[in-house]
Amino acid sequence: MIGTLRASFFVLALVAGLLLPSAGAQADDEQHLVMTRSPKMSGSPRVAHTLSVSKPLFRHAPDKTSYRWMKDGKPITGAWKPTYRVSWRDLGHRISVRTVSTRPGYVTRVFDTPARTIGHRKAWRRTVTYSVQTRGRIVAGVENFKKMSNETLNHPRGWRSDGIAFRRVATGGSMILVLSEARKVPSFSSSCSAQWSCRVGKYVVINQDRWQDASSSWNRAGGSLRDYRHMVVNHETGHWLGWGHRGCSSGAAPVMTQQSIDLQGCRFNPWPLTSELNVPRYR
Repeated sequence: MIGTLRASFFVLALVAGLLLPSAGAQADDEQHLVMTRSPKMSGSPRVAHTLSVSKPLFRHAPDKTSYRWMKDGKPITGAWKPTYRVSWRDLGHRISVRTVSTRPGYVTRVFDTPARTIGHRKAWRRTVTYSVQTRGRIVAGVENFKKMSNETLNHPRGWRSDGIAFRRVATGGSMILVLSEARKVPSFSSSCSAQWSCRVGKYVVINQDRWQDASSSWNRAGGSLRDYRHMVVNHETGHWLGWGHRGCSSGAAPVMTQQSIDLQGCRFNPWPLTSELNVPRYR
């Protein structure tokens, strides 16, 4: 009899377990935020453009949704807003955004958007071939000049931001970049000075004294030598690309301002402004 009662009790308990919802299943249904629309990233994944992310939607609205922009899967310092301004430092990296949604009594919901690879500000549209020459007695490191000037010409903040790439060749090319002893600069044209750099025809001539020591105006303003080198290469190449000189009244100086001589009350700036893109030579 006792065995029969035990068997009957076991059967009843089993049936009850099948008919009643489990506590775990009920808690799972109530405590998870069910997403009805996932966040999506929009905008052009290019340097100097702005990316944005849409807000996720849920069956039960969360109290708070926060955003964290990621580079190659790692958080970007200070990037907490629904929008993100792409930096030149992001070039070639994969950018995504993580949303974190919370509601009391619910499990925190984390969602990562698909990552997008960042390209140059403008897509490639032209490659300029150039070679490097020297004039006169050169005491600056020529190999270092070649390396640094190429970095400048192809920097994402430079003329490459207008879709123009530069490729160095052994000889010839559309443009010839020259590192010149100061006293030899006027040999390119009577309009050139031994004090400054110059551009004559296909020759972009960098004065060795300026390359080595920048200029008094630049140094008084606290500019670095590396930024001066960026500026002088970009400025003289800008002439080759078709630009003349520009004035400045405030803010960052256009790269086509004669910053070596006088900043005109503006801030030194080694890179072309947005207004200096769309260069005349390649319109």
